Amino acid sequence: MMHAKKDWRRFGAQLWQRWRIPVLVVGVCYLAAYAVSALAFGVVVEPHRALIDLLFLAAAGRLILAFSRRVWAYAALMALLIGAFFIGSSAKIALLGRPVMPDDIYSVVALVRIMGWLGWVVVALPLLLMAGLLVGNLKFAGRRAKASLAAFIALPLACGFFAEGALRGADIAIGNHPWDQRENFTMRGPALHILQETLRAYATGKPAPTEAEVAAALDRIDAKAGAHQAARNPAVQPAAFDAAGPRNVHIILLESFWDPTPLLPKDRPTLSGEPLLDPRFYKLWDETGRSTAMSPTFSGGTANAEFEVLCGFPVDSWAVKFEQGFNTAPCLPVLLGDQGYRTVASHPNAPGFWNRINAYRRLGFDTFWSKGDFALDEMIVWMLSDRSLYRQIAAKLKAESDRRPVLDFIVTLYGHWTYDMVPERPAVVPINPDLTELGQFATAMHYKSIELMDEIERLRRDDPTSLIIAFGDHLPNLGYNWGEYKNNGFFAGGWGDFPPAMYARSRSTPLIVIDGERGPLKLGTQPLYRLNQLVLKRLGLDVPNIGALVPPPEDLTIRPVPDTIIGYDAAAKPFLCNPGVTHGPCGPVQAWMEDVKLVARDIFDGQGHALALLERHRHPVAASLK
Repeated sequence: MMHAKKDWRRFGAQLWQRWRIPVLVVGVCYLAAYAVSALAFGVVVEPHRALIDLLFLAAAGRLILAFSRRVWAYAALMALLIGAFFIGSSAKIALLGRPVMPDDIYSVVALVRIMGWLGWVVVALPLLLMAGLLVGNLKFAGRRAKASLAAFIALPLACGFFAEGALRGADIAIGNHPWDQRENFTMRGPALHILQETLRAYATGKPAPTEAEVAAALDRIDAKAGAHQAARNPAVQPAAFDAAGPRNVHIILLESFWDPTPLLPKDRPTLSGEPLLDPRFYKLWDETGRSTAMSPTFSGGTANAEFEVLCGFPVDSWAVKFEQGFNTAPCLPVLLGDQGYRTVASHPNAPGFWNRINAYRRLGFDTFWSKGDFALDEMIVWMLSDRSLYRQIAAKLKAESDRRPVLDFIVTLYGHWTYDMVPERPAVVPINPDLTELGQFATAMHYKSIELMDEIERLRRDDPTSLIIAFGDHLPNLGYNWGEYKNNGFFAGGWGDFPPAMYARSRSTPLIVIDGERGPLKLGTQPLYRLNQLVLKRLGLDVPNIGALVPPPEDLTIRPVPDTIIGYDAAAKPFLCNPGVTHGPCGPVQAWMEDVKLVARDIFDGQGHALALLERHRHPVAASLK
């Protein structure tokens, strides 16, 4: 009996000696991160789930310790890892309602650029330090160190082989609510959450579809579409294409453009007592019936809004398509270029931001004017004013001898988060010193609306037959945990708590379409990917095009977004289709979305079989242009 007790004591001592460092290091760092996340961001992982997550992290920490040379470097590495995935996720939840996810890797460079010096401090530097601490602290002496390092490298690579079964087990044992990633994070913990979502990324990755699969998907989409309502809307009936004098097209994507009046005090929204935005804008917007565009994104990811308008395909991922890369595709710039148009994109930011310098080339633009092509003569801290941008683009187009009609695609920058202010543009609403975002944003929108209306009036005067489209790319970021979005009940709860109408307004921005001398169009609610077909219809271009391959099911307006699908039925009643929901309209909608994603995967990432089927699958919406 005494020998057995001694053996157990010896075993316990050896076990503690081996696990002492990872348990203490991981435990202290985890508890500190737990406290910061709860106190600073209001994100609390369920305690019993946090314990399981902590044990998993301790096991991973023991594996890393086995091939680490110095304990201090190991401790620093674990502190940074836990901070990135725990505190980083909590901060991201507070800002965007969503934790760190595997597809965020595509947005790291853009995030650093957006945040400026702060991005280098809180994103780039920690990532570089983690890489340096891991590689610089490697130990190659001894079989245990070599075996542990081999396992550390092999396990992520092997995920592809067992991901599907492991994910199925994890979803059953731990749970999964894809429409509410905040809840997923709080019921898993940071380590198990990133592991489970990494398994999902492996398990849901799909190979390029075959020609037969693409043809079958297109047939199913056609069968659901019928005579789509856009073709029957009198406001968007096709015109006849005038080859002798084709019209210019001006598309203005307005950074974060949205009317925050619903968040302001109802009795006196501005310091002057006047409406927030330019009265001319409200008058024009009223002439459109207060039409709205529905964006694929919230608070960022402008490039996904650009992709939808230019290519006519919905994006339902937080990952930015421009950053992921895609095949050269016959999107709107190519189609208009084939009709003799000059295609110009303009954005007064660095050309590599969101990888635009490569993406615009693949989309077919002849010319891309970026920050270096403009005189930085009217700056709001780091942003060129819209007024200066519009003026310089007009001068550039006029100065060049090219007399072809133009696709003039403008992506503005003023009004970007952090909504900086200068003395020349004083506040027009009270600014709360504790929550500055709303006041600063509202002020930016005031001046942005004035400059927009000045430009629209100039275009209508100087280019009266042109097609003018202006829309906000997404709603703004107004601080942690929705900030002042909670004013007047505009937002309440997390994404998973939003009813359909609240979810829909999280994606709705003003939309202005002026059809030359016909004037403003009343378009109701239009997902941004449908504006692609609107341009072709209004120009009267009866050409096979990829956007016409994916009309939504008859009498439905569908706005796919990450983790769910927002829709409007024939009576304009909003609905949500969360993953797995098939009742009501959701069955056909979910099936439609799967087919659309298959076709998109073929065109933008696969063999492009759909391009050879364009003529065969010309939808009635396009055929009606004849």
